[in-house]
Amino acid sequence: MPLNVLIIDDSLSYCQLLSKYFSELDVTSVDYCHDGSEALQRLREHRDRYQILVVDLHMPGMDGIELLSKLSGLEYRGGVIIASGMESRIIEAASQIVLGAHLRLLGALMKPVCKTQLNICIERLLMMAPELNRSRPAMTLQSLRESIMQHKVVPYYQPQVEVGTGRIEGFEVLCRMQQGAQLQLMTPESFMAVAERHNLLNAVSEQLIGTALKEWAEIGQQPECRHARLSINLTPTQLGQSYWPRRLLSFCQKWQVDISRVTVEITENQALDKQSQHSGISRLRLHNFGVAIDDFGTGYTNLTQLCRLPISELKLDMSLVRGIHMDPLAQTILKSLLDIGRQLGVSVVAEGVEDPRDYQYLESVPNLIVQGFLVCRPKPLGELVRWLKARQRVAVEAQGPGAGSNATYRH
Repeated sequence: MPLNVLIIDDSLSYCQLLSKYFSELDVTSVDYCHDGSEALQRLREHRDRYQILVVDLHMPGMDGIELLSKLSGLEYRGGVIIASGMESRIIEAASQIVLGAHLRLLGALMKPVCKTQLNICIERLLMMAPELNRSRPAMTLQSLRESIMQHKVVPYYQPQVEVGTGRIEGFEVLCRMQQGAQLQLMTPESFMAVAERHNLLNAVSEQLIGTALKEWAEIGQQPECRHARLSINLTPTQLGQSYWPRRLLSFCQKWQVDISRVTVEITENQALDKQSQHSGISRLRLHNFGVAIDDFGTGYTNLTQLCRLPISELKLDMSLVRGIHMDPLAQTILKSLLDIGRQLGVSVVAEGVEDPRDYQYLESVPNLIVQGFLVCRPKPLGELVRWLKARQRVAVEAQGPGAGSNATYRH
């Protein structure tokens, strides 16, 4: 799909500089205008044309903060980059307006902006809106139904480790779908929208969770995993269904899984504002399940809501973790989450860690759990068990003779 950018800045020379950077990053087209009123009018006429807005704050006429406040009324679903020469506190305040308006904040940058920062912002948008970067066609409804009927829903597991010690704290269950006679492996962006549209999401989740809890008996008994948790995903729509807490209880009873070691991750693709959703979270916690808010930072759940929900875990979205070593805004959001976590007894997970420079920055952050390709790629049961055993051998060898089975190391 095309990627079109609108730059809103009263400096013509700066618009031209950013346009040059974007053209070098393979953006389809770049337009610019010089005040908020002109930008608002253009967006009213062509709301879906622009996937990225770059907004300066200090402009004549309608300034950038007023423009950002009005964007939510347009139901704009592209990404917003704040690029300003104002002091950091003003930029942070503008960032809160963007997040509070349920807009996708890609970055809050102090001028001068460099091409690397813009590239990170583009990558964030593609992670937040995978439909802009679809490299594989979606599954057909028939293929999806066949895969479900033939029990081809496969759990993959991605470890979560404490960044300071390397200790395994848990595993997230990720859904993969085998398709056709060749068992082509499909990831969720290929089938989730089809499953939701045709009321097949519960059927997919039933198979995935049932198999994962069955396999957890083997994973959870590995020496490094006896204290670890298993995280499974539900959407906000599923959370609002009274059916799921009872169903999860029955799964745990069937496979003799300790409920206190199971966390339900709620994907943040909708606002958690319905009474039934709040009730679902409370019922899960009542039965001793953990509850995590997944993909935090993509615009729906704000920090005030988090303080009201009885959750046990927060996950900083990978779009904000990418490039965090050089992004003051993402660092501020992470520190805010950790402060809330300390006050509420909530653990914090940074997901999508792929860059060694980001990992190095995160190592300096206390009490943080990380997840991502740099730690371990998602693996099916057999490969995961082999990875755990190899990891344990390396840990024992690193500790030397007499090392116990709980030896850990930095990955």
